[in-house]
Amino acid sequence: MSSKFQESQLELAGSSISFSKGGKWLGRTILERTLLLLVVILLLGIAALAVALGLVVTTQKDTEVTEICHSEECTRAAARILNSLDMSVNPCDNFYDFACGSWRKSNVIPEDRSSIDVVVSLRDKVQIILKYLLEVENRASDLSAFKSARDLYASCVNEDLIEKRNISVAIPLLEELGGWPVLGNQLGGNWKESEFDLIKLLVGVLKYYHKPLIQMDIENDLKETTKKIIYLDQPEFGLPSRAYLVEPQYEDRRQAYKKLAVSVAVFFGADPNVAETDMQDVLKFEIDIANITMKSEDRRNAEELYNAFTINELSKNITEPKNDTIEFTWLRYIKSVMSLPNVAISINTSEPVVVLAPSYYRKLFNVVQKYDKRTIANYLVWRVMQTMILNLPKRFKDLMTDFKEVIYGMSMSIARWKICVNYVNDVMGNAVGRLFIEKNFDESAKSSALAMGSDIRHAFSEILEELDWMDNNTRRLAEEKAMSILELIGYPNEIVNNTILEKIYENVTVDRNTYFENVLQIQKRTAIEVLRSLRKEYDRNRWFSSPAIVNAFYSSVQNAITFPAAILQPPFYATNQPKSMNYGGIGVIIGHEITHGFDDTGRQFNKDGNLQQWWSDDVIQRFKTKTKCIVDQYGSYLLPEANMTLNGINTQGENIADNGGLKQSFRAYRSWVKKRGKEEQRLPGLNFNHNQLFFISFAQLWCQNMRQQAGIDKILTDTHSPGRFRVIGPLQNSREFAESFGCKTTDYMNPEKKCNVW
Repeated sequence: MSSKFQESQLELAGSSISFSKGGKWLGRTILERTLLLLVVILLLGIAALAVALGLVVTTQKDTEVTEICHSEECTRAAARILNSLDMSVNPCDNFYDFACGSWRKSNVIPEDRSSIDVVVSLRDKVQIILKYLLEVENRASDLSAFKSARDLYASCVNEDLIEKRNISVAIPLLEELGGWPVLGNQLGGNWKESEFDLIKLLVGVLKYYHKPLIQMDIENDLKETTKKIIYLDQPEFGLPSRAYLVEPQYEDRRQAYKKLAVSVAVFFGADPNVAETDMQDVLKFEIDIANITMKSEDRRNAEELYNAFTINELSKNITEPKNDTIEFTWLRYIKSVMSLPNVAISINTSEPVVVLAPSYYRKLFNVVQKYDKRTIANYLVWRVMQTMILNLPKRFKDLMTDFKEVIYGMSMSIARWKICVNYVNDVMGNAVGRLFIEKNFDESAKSSALAMGSDIRHAFSEILEELDWMDNNTRRLAEEKAMSILELIGYPNEIVNNTILEKIYENVTVDRNTYFENVLQIQKRTAIEVLRSLRKEYDRNRWFSSPAIVNAFYSSVQNAITFPAAILQPPFYATNQPKSMNYGGIGVIIGHEITHGFDDTGRQFNKDGNLQQWWSDDVIQRFKTKTKCIVDQYGSYLLPEANMTLNGINTQGENIADNGGLKQSFRAYRSWVKKRGKEEQRLPGLNFNHNQLFFISFAQLWCQNMRQQAGIDKILTDTHSPGRFRVIGPLQNSREFAESFGCKTTDYMNPEKKCNVW
C-alpha cells in the first residue's frame, strides 16, 4: 500500500501506533502482550474499514461535484423549488401540500385580492415592467402607437382630473342612449316613454360594445371556418354567475348587486326611494332573464348549439313580439346594427345567422313583455353604466369595492396604476407587447418552446398508438390534426414592423385629459372592427392576445396554440434551468393546450377547425366512458375553502387537458434524456432526482391561496379546477408519478382506480 494510503488509514483511525523495537514491549507479560496485540489487530481492522469507507465517501463526493449544477441559474431554480416545499409532508400523502405548503404559508392574500397564486404573482411582475414602460415620457421620435398607449395610461391614472370632471363626462352618453329613467329630471335622466324604442336602445348600447339581452357577435363559421358569420347567443349578466341570480342561497350577492345599482343612480342625482324601487324591478327583470338561459353544463356540445337560419327563417322560428308594447323584428335589428357608422354592411333576409341558444330566444320576448318600458330601459342603461364605474370618480370606485367584498371577499380597491396597466394592455396589446418584448423577452425561448412542442407532439403520437379505445381510422385523423396544430409563440411578427404597427392604431385618438371619452372611443372602435369583420378575409395566423400577458390558449377554429412572450419565464420556463423543470413547467402547458384539441369540445372540430363528426360513433361512445371517469373523479373533490365539491362537468375539458399535458410532457422529457444519453446535473441543496423535479415543478405552478368567496366563485364560474386539484387530479392518475416517489397503492396520491383519456 502507498504511504498516502497508510496515512489515511491512521488519520481516519484516529490513533498513532509505534512499531519500534525494544522499550516497554519486551517488558510486558505474555497476557499483556497478547491483549495488546489483539488491540493492535482490532485497530488495524478498524483502520482498514475506515479506509474503505473513506474511499466510498470520497468517491461519492467526487461524483456529486460532477453531478451537481452550481451555476447561478441552477442555484436560483433550487431556491424557487425549496422555498415552496413543505418537507414535513409525505409527498405520497398529499403532493399539493408537499409541493406548495411553504409557499402557501408565506404568501398572504392581499386585501385587494380574492386569491393569490403563482400565475398571479408572475402577472404582478409583468405589471410592474409595463408600468415603467408606460410611464416613460414620450419622445418626438417615438411611434404614434407608443405615444397613444402612454397617453391612454396617463389619462387613466390622472385621478385628480377624473375627480374634477366628475359625472359630467357621462351625461352625453346617457343622453345619447335616450336618458336613464331612474334619474327623473336630473341631467342624463330626461327619458320619455313615448320615445322608447327597444331596437334603437339595443343598437345604441352595442355601438359601445355592450350586449345585454342580445349577444350578437361576428365569428368564424364553425362549419366553414374560412368564412365569418353572425352569431346570436345568450347574454352575460351583472353578476359573475347565473347561479347568483337564480339560486336561493345567494341572496346576499343579489342584494349587494342591487345596492350597487341604487348607489350609482343616487350619485347621479336619483331620488333614493325611486332608485330603490326602480332597481328592485331591474333585479327582478334580470333574474327572469337568467332563468331562461341555459346552464353552462348544457352548453358543451357544439353541434347542438349550432343552429343555422337565414334572417327570414329566424323571424319564423324565433318569436318576435306581436303587440304594441315592444316592437322588435330580427331583420330591422340586425340591419340597424350592421348600418352603424363606419360599418355600413348591407343585410337582407337571406343573410345567414347561427343561434347558439335558441331556447333562450324563444322565451326572451315573452319575459320582456312582462315588464314596462321604464324597467327595460333602466336595465339596459344600468348594464352600460356598471361597466363604466371604474372610469368615474373615486366614490364610484369605492362602491365597486363594497360590492366586490361581498362577491369576492376583497376589502380594498386595486391600486389605480394596476387597473390602468391592465386596461391599456387589453385594448392596445400590440403596442404594449412591442414595448415589452424589446427588452424583456429572450428570443431563444421561442426556439426552445418550438422544440419542446415538437417533442410533446411526438409523445402525443406515441400515446395515440397505445390507446385501446380508438380505431385505426380515427387514430390516423387525430394524428393529422395534432401535426396540423399551428404554433404561435412569443409575439406576432408584424408588431416589430413599424409600418404595420402604426397602421393597426391609425384610427386611435387619445387625449391625456379626457379619460372617459377615450374609453368610449375605444369601445366604439372595437365594436366597429368586430362588425366589419363579417365581410373580411379570414387570417388563421392572427393573434387574439397581447404578448405581454401570462397565459396560454388553444383555438378550436384555428387549431392553434398560443404562448405569449410573458409566460416564457420562471417558473414556467428559464433558458438555463434544468430541462426537467422546463418540461414540468411550460412543457406541461404546451401539452395541455395540444390536448384541448382533443378534449370533450375540441375533439368535435377537425384539423381545419371545422365542426364535423370525424370520429366513428363507437369511438365517441368509448371516449365518453373515459371522460365520465374524469368527470366523476373531479366532481368528488371537496374544495376546503368553499366547502363545495367541484363541478366535474364544467371543468372536464380543462381536466382532460391537465392530465394529457402532464403525461405527454413527462414522456417527452424522458425521450430527451434518452437522446442525451445521461441524466441532468442535480440541483444544489435538493435531494431529488429529475423525474421528481419534473413533478415538483409541475405542482408548484398551481400553488394558491383563496378566500371563501373566491372559492365559491371559482367553482361557479371557472372552467379550470382550483390549483389544489390541478395538482392532485393528474398526479393521482399518473403511474409515472407514483413510481418516481415510491407511493404505495394504499397512499392517497396513488389510488388503484386511475382515469386516463389521452
